[in-house]
Amino acid sequence: MLIDITPIEKLDFDSKGARFYSVPFTSDGMWARTRLPLYVASSGKPGNTVLAIGGTHGDEYEGPVGLKNLIQEFDPDALVSGRLIVVPVFNVPAFNAAQRASPQDGINMNRAFPGNAAGSITYRMARFMTDELLSRADVVIDIHSGGVGYEIARCMSFHKVDDPEMHKRFKETAFLFGTPFTMIYTGGMGTGLLTEEAEKMGKITIGSELGFGASTDYWGVRWAHQGTLNVMRHFGLLNSPIVDNTKPGLDRQRLIENTDIDRWITAPVSGISEPMVELGTYVTKGTPVTRIHDFDRWDEPGVVIHADVDGWVLCRKFRAETEQGEVVMVIAEEVD
Repeated sequence: MLIDITPIEKLDFDSKGARFYSVPFTSDGMWARTRLPLYVASSGKPGNTVLAIGGTHGDEYEGPVGLKNLIQEFDPDALVSGRLIVVPVFNVPAFNAAQRASPQDGINMNRAFPGNAAGSITYRMARFMTDELLSRADVVIDIHSGGVGYEIARCMSFHKVDDPEMHKRFKETAFLFGTPFTMIYTGGMGTGLLTEEAEKMGKITIGSELGFGASTDYWGVRWAHQGTLNVMRHFGLLNSPIVDNTKPGLDRQRLIENTDIDRWITAPVSGISEPMVELGTYVTKGTPVTRIHDFDRWDEPGVVIHADVDGWVLCRKFRAETEQGEVVMVIAEEVD
């Protein structure tokens, strides 16, 4: 399969057919080019543009693998309208180093938006994403996982928005993936998020948490792949029925919310964290959910933390070593 190494100004987003690009960016601190993988498939007809992105963080693999599978299996002749744009690995330097942020400049790609064409490589790649890809998209899918730090119940996600019509469109798009949960999460946690930039531009914007531990989750890969196909069906790119991607035995998909960061459960002391409930289970207020052990005082009991609300255990700290103040668990309430 020929991969076209193409300067940005020569990218073709409109002609009918599929193109595999390797877009060059000048590397920081070395005489080299960092190449961004970019897939464009166009019907040559008007319609919606779906943009799917993996590898915004370099230690999250369900997006890159699922989207690579999608590209390899996809027949561009099946497009009846619009176009599909896929970036299987966005933060290439971080991905190559198997770490969250880029080793070239130390920047977290998901704090670099809208980017800066005159900045270091992460900011320049973010600027390319903003100007060339987000601007063309109608629907943006930014696929994430918990990386090495946290395990999160498998979920799609979107920010809390005040517009009820936009909330409805976010929810129906997220539910196309079939994950057990869809998480409504808080905005304003810091500047530079890809999803917040896309939302400012008026795009239907969906995130996810499809795995953890810098591994590759079986279901997470399939949700990334098959869920993106369902989005394409829903928005008219494909003339085929929506496929049910829920796991066998799931009674329903749940919409959950935890947007108050002051309610996230943090460690009162440093030590080794022990979850006392399973991820994805329902707990009631007062249930012991986490215990922190101090092994300098192994003769003393651990410090027990209790749930402060009825809800679903959404997130737990994956790495056991814990510093005082770190988030060790998040409990989310189900909403309509």
